[in-house]
Amino acid sequence: MKTNIPLTEYNRIIQTKSSPETIVVLLNEAEEKYLPTPKHWNSKRVYPFWKVCTICQNPFPTYTKEQALRNKTCSKECANKSVGKKNTGKTPPELCEGKVLITCAVCGKQAWRAKAWMKRVETPTCSRQCNGMLRGQEWKQHAHKGRENWTEESEKSAKKKMSGQNNPAWKGGVTYFKTHGNYVGVKYVRCPEEYTEMSRKDGYVMEHRLIVAQILGRCLKRSEVVHHIDHNPANNEPSNLMLFANNQQHKKYEATGKPEPLWQLLPR
Repeated sequence: MKTNIPLTEYNRIIQTKSSPETIVVLLNEAEEKYLPTPKHWNSKRVYPFWKVCTICQNPFPTYTKEQALRNKTCSKECANKSVGKKNTGKTPPELCEGKVLITCAVCGKQAWRAKAWMKRVETPTCSRQCNGMLRGQEWKQHAHKGRENWTEESEKSAKKKMSGQNNPAWKGGVTYFKTHGNYVGVKYVRCPEEYTEMSRKDGYVMEHRLIVAQILGRCLKRSEVVHHIDHNPANNEPSNLMLFANNQQHKKYEATGKPEPLWQLLPR
């Protein structure tokens, strides 16, 4: 328990023979008195803020605005007693006119349910778990033929048939960057293992960067830029590619023709 009140002062207040409400007022005044920093002019309370438990009538501290507004009991035990106290005096389900005793179709337990709920349900259940098991049994009847006889090996073989080149949507391991207007998208291909440092998270890499890397025999740095001579991203012929150390040199070359690229396949 955190408090700003000295232990001797706290014990003196607690041991007084006053009512719990008076003790709480004295504790809150002491908290404000021994506050290490001045109280803000617009604050309504000083934390810890003391309240009286509605069950055991003992003072207890709250440390936030939400706790001060919400908490009415000092512990979980008192909170459980408070809930049970609220439920006392209510009409039992068996005496309610709108309640019906049902037997769960899954586990066989009995439970009380509203008559209006029974009109909307064909097979009654006692809980969500039992209802989920019942729905699963119904869906299993609509599964395609032979599903109940499947094994782990047949499941793996089916996944293999639909993966890679066996998939009807297979496009040769090639994908294109989304295009806008007349812009031609960049071509991506599956990256070999020795060049995975250049690939995206999905294992694809720009084809023109991969071609230059394979010719040089090393992975390209992130700062290095591959330039298309004819400005056509779809033309990835080695003779159409040039390598620059960074994008600054790439832009300068396009504007002035200098500096020279790091690599270019010169015509024979």
